[in-house]
Amino acid sequence: MNNSNEPKTYSSTRGKYALQGLLVGQKGAVTCIAVHPLGIFAACGGTRIWHLPTGKSLLTPTNTADRGITTAIVWLTKPDDDDDGLAYGTEHGFLCIWKRNKNEHTFNEIYCNRLTGGKDGQEISAMAYDNSSGQLAVVHRAEAVHRFVIDGGMSPRTISSITIRDHWPQAVAFGQVGVRGPELWTFGREDGVIYILNDEGKILKAKTTGAVIGHAVLSTKDDAIILDDVSQGIALYKLSGTERIRTFQVPHNERRSRNVAFHDGTSTIVIGSDHGRVYEFDRRTGQISDIIDIGVRERVQSIAV
Repeated sequence: MNNSNEPKTYSSTRGKYALQGLLVGQKGAVTCIAVHPLGIFAACGGTRIWHLPTGKSLLTPTNTADRGITTAIVWLTKPDDDDDGLAYGTEHGFLCIWKRNKNEHTFNEIYCNRLTGGKDGQEISAMAYDNSSGQLAVVHRAEAVHRFVIDGGMSPRTISSITIRDHWPQAVAFGQVGVRGPELWTFGREDGVIYILNDEGKILKAKTTGAVIGHAVLSTKDDAIILDDVSQGIALYKLSGTERIRTFQVPHNERRSRNVAFHDGTSTIVIGSDHGRVYEFDRRTGQISDIIDIGVRERVQSIAV
């Protein structure tokens, strides 16, 4: 929220980006945001959905206030049909799924249940969805890691549910595909450890980064991982290694989590900041290729590309 009476200005230092519109209706901080793979919809914490071609806010199934703030959200799509929906998690540990009615811009809630979190944290901190296998991963702020498969009716069926002692997941992602499904990577915030799990929840490998991890994204195609190292900026690794390849320095006043994302394939890397700017880096050179100013000197935590 901008408390100043001065008009907001939106700019891109290199002129690569221009404001296309503002999505109006969200109240309070945006803790998470996700864009539909086809660019049709955007959803954010609240939980609110917009139809992007028109910018209109859509009616949503229910008031989620009693479930806590929405802290993670992903879109669910199927490779063989046009059924889709979204899954979101909350600060009180609820996993909820909305299915879109065919050929409409309306959604029905078909699932909502409180998952079992770790002993020191119920909040769902991150989620990931693998389109090819239909698997959904959900991690809590402390120790708990769940893996589901989304069935034809968009309901989750448990594959595995484990806890990892002294692990505080901040991000989760699906990795390379094995015989029985994709690996699951879970990234710990305070411990800075990455655990790689198989479909049964067995730990295959652990990697120590030495960083406080605010967010993480990986690309199996390009053998690359990017982490938000909250004390510096973006840390680039290979999936197959443990050594940091490069650090992309991001100006900051506070050590707070920021989302990271690949863009233009994986040729560029994007990250938010604590001062109202979004930074874009050239992955190959490590140089800043553009800076987007959103018009307020406040934290930019959530981004989606």
